[in-house]
Amino acid sequence: MKISIAASFLILLVAALFGVSNHQRLAALRESHAKLTAAAALLGISLNTSQPHHPILITKRERENKAAEAKLAAAELIAFAKEIDEIEAEGLSRDEAQQRRSLEIRELMISLNPSQIKIFIAELKATKDLNDKTRRHSIGMALISLSNDHPQAALELFTESLDLFETSWYGKILAKSSLATRAKDDPLGALEWVKKSSAKSPDFITDDIKQGLISGAASKDPKLAFQLIDELDMNKTGSAFSSIIYAATTPQQRTLTLNALREYLAKFPPEKAEELSSRSFSQFAHQVANDGFLAGTQWVAESNLTPAELDSFSRSLHHRNNSTESSKWIEWIGEKLPPEKARDRVNNFVRNWAENDYQAVGKWLNTAADGPTKNTAIQSYAETISKVEPAAAARWAMTLPPGEDRNRTLERIYQNWPGDNPSAKEAFKQEHGIK
Repeated sequence: MKISIAASFLILLVAALFGVSNHQRLAALRESHAKLTAAAALLGISLNTSQPHHPILITKRERENKAAEAKLAAAELIAFAKEIDEIEAEGLSRDEAQQRRSLEIRELMISLNPSQIKIFIAELKATKDLNDKTRRHSIGMALISLSNDHPQAALELFTESLDLFETSWYGKILAKSSLATRAKDDPLGALEWVKKSSAKSPDFITDDIKQGLISGAASKDPKLAFQLIDELDMNKTGSAFSSIIYAATTPQQRTLTLNALREYLAKFPPEKAEELSSRSFSQFAHQVANDGFLAGTQWVAESNLTPAELDSFSRSLHHRNNSTESSKWIEWIGEKLPPEKARDRVNNFVRNWAENDYQAVGKWLNTAADGPTKNTAIQSYAETISKVEPAAAARWAMTLPPGEDRNRTLERIYQNWPGDNPSAKEAFKQEHGIK
């Protein structure tokens, strides 16, 4: 059974609760299974170990066996939790055997099927031998085991236990994860769950949980995902747009998402459409840059971005730069954007790059082709390093053509000059005639 990132996180929470060791082995699980099978046999339960994941319950006897197995798992957990409470009350540490039992019980919970988990949860709710924290963690763990393979069942059982999770932040994580998984195959069913749960507990169903629905739907149908923004009344902020765009993880998916975005924005007044478009293309830039320069620029070329879209796209590229491809993106910006726009973008890009790896910027500038893009880069680079290396910054500034840009750069170097050497700063001022 696959476990999502959110699910894995919650598993760690439960593991911490019971003191699970990361060094346990599969042999421990097999030993536990053998013990549980033997215990079940004493109760008259015959477990089908040859086909542990078989989905069909053929006979009444088998159904009874499955129910008994779920109750046995609940009893194991309850007894263990009581034992741990007693140990902690006495100020003692958990030994290796107890850590192993914790792992065994956790794996046993994950192995239960939906009908068994429903019984398991009912047992945990009914007992008075668990404190609320352990009860909540344990039920959450059981729901996690369903969230990827049986998201509908997980959400239904989650709804029945909503009172346990209303004030729990990890309950929200569980709901969002399950909702996103269900929405991939059944977005309308997921939408219905949100509506019903909102009516039952409006404070719990936040915009963040709704984003789980939107992102899940977007992975397969971005056009529907945009429609859900209106259905869920989430068009007041750009968070829903982010969920849709970040769900597009391949160039092909991004193209579908781009077409759906353009169609959706067509219904807005120009000013609002421009605002949403600008924010969206900045987020596209984050995704595209992760594909690498060649794949990223190919997608941009094939997408026929308008000047406004290209401007918004280029605005955020500097947030995703790395030393191996930053120079390529800078040169591309210099080619694709109008001079004034390119100047601003290159300036931001070089400043961000220099703050992370100033030596790499210097190496690139030594080999970069002369021209407006290089001159802008030199200005930004010199101003950035002047706070720590004013002499080196001055040398770079003097490689600029004589004129306003060079003079402005020298003035900024003087303004940024470190305060530990005032005589050198004064000499610099006199040398370059700075007023």
